[in-house]
This record gives sequence, C-alpha cells and structure tokens, in this order.
Amino acid sequence: MRIDDEDRKKAVIRALLDDQSRLILISTMLTSKSILNIRREQNIPLGSAYRKVKRLKKFGLLKVDGTVLVEGGKKVELLRSAIRSASVQFDRRKLDVDVTANVKADEKHVKRFFTLKERRERKG
Repeated sequence: MRIDDEDRKKAVIRALLDDQSRLILISTMLTSKSILNIRREQNIPLGSAYRKVKRLKKFGLLKVDGTVLVEGGKKVELLRSAIRSASVQFDRRKLDVDVTANVKADEKHVKRFFTLKERRERKG
C-alpha cells in the first residue's frame, strides 16, 4: 500500500530510522504485547517507550489489539504493529513510501466489524 500523505510518509521514515521505535514495531509484529513487556524485552527506558508508542499509535503504525485487566483492576493495552514491512524509494523529486499491512493485526478488527454488523442485522 502506497502512502500518499506527506505526514504519514515522514512518520514511517522516522519510525524506521529510530532504533527504539523500530524495536517496538519488530517486537509487536507477531504477538500483541503491553508497553511494559516491550520495554523489558527490548531494554527501552519506560518514559521513552511510552513516548514512542504514543507517536506510533498517532500515525497508525501501532494498533491496540486488546486490553487486559492486571492486578488492582488496571487496564493495560496490548499493542501490535500495523505494518509487516516498509520500503522507501527516493527518485529525483519524488519520495515513495510503501508499507505492507500486518494482516494479523487487521484481521481482528475486520472480524469485530462484521460481528457487530451481523448483530445489528439480527436485531433490526
């Protein structure tokens, strides 16, 4: 999928160039993880992990795959990379950024959409 929006292009490029953002995306490609699990696994300072996750979510590169309740009743988000791969090509004055969606991350959202749609149709 080609990205046309200039801000999103820049976000993808920044994420790929930033070591910690790239580690977060790699860590969450196959399985959903909490920020705490990501930071432990990748040895990223907690404050940096929260900042990077916030930025990655803002540009749609990281998605909330679910939530779990932990000790004390606190909700924790499980995060998953929205992209599987990305490529950047610079040719003359044109910058092309292509990404391959992380299908596993999107499948869950598609299933939820159709489940809600089916429920509404049954009620209606």
